Amino acid sequence: MATKSKGGWQALESNPETINPFLKKIGVTGLECVDVYSFDQEMLQFIPTPQLALILCFPSAEARAFLSKQYEEVEKNGKRPEGVFFMNQSEEIGNACGTFALFHSLANLENRVNLGKGKFAKWFAKAKLVKEDERSDLLSEDTDLAEAHEETAEEGDTEQPDNVDYHFITYVNKDGQLYEIDSCAPFPRPLGATTDATMIQDASVAVKELMNNVQNLSFSAMALIGK
Repeated sequence: MATKSKGGWQALESNPETINPFLKKIGVTGLECVDVYSFDQEMLQFIPTPQLALILCFPSAEARAFLSKQYEEVEKNGKRPEGVFFMNQSEEIGNACGTFALFHSLANLENRVNLGKGKFAKWFAKAKLVKEDERSDLLSEDTDLAEAHEETAEEGDTEQPDNVDYHFITYVNKDGQLYEIDSCAPFPRPLGATTDATMIQDASVAVKELMNNVQNLSFSAMALIGK
């Protein structure tokens, strides 16, 4: 979310030095994240494979109107996907959009990576059994994940601001299909076929389109790759 709610979760820093230790804290060992410094073709070839997801951080306010139109178009064309794990982010949980992007990635990589038997796996087992609109509350009430999240946020180098004007979304390769998953959107957005070798390149088409429609180009990105 763009604005921090009182009592909500703190924002996580958008870098592998923060996310990789967080993955260990929640019991996930099957993947790690690496920085994506550029979406230029010659730079993308250096990103390791298998490429499973891309977490993007961008200026929220400028991009929201553009993204809303993209989802309206999906709804109009009747392409709302099924079988993709998804949850909307409630205001009560605060600045957890980075965590939502990460958890959306992990949940849709089930059976492809080792999600372990730790804090995330225990929450995910319960989250699969409830409705989409109940999953955010289930997460905010999970004291084990909340503790791991807060520990990670406090270990960061950046002072927590009162308002966070950036938002995280993820692009995930689920069963050979690429999806954009945004916890502030109404549903996942299908973007076509992809592979573990071309996932970041395929996602870059949507990322570049987003970047071309905002004035503030302060983006950051991380690739989730299988070990």
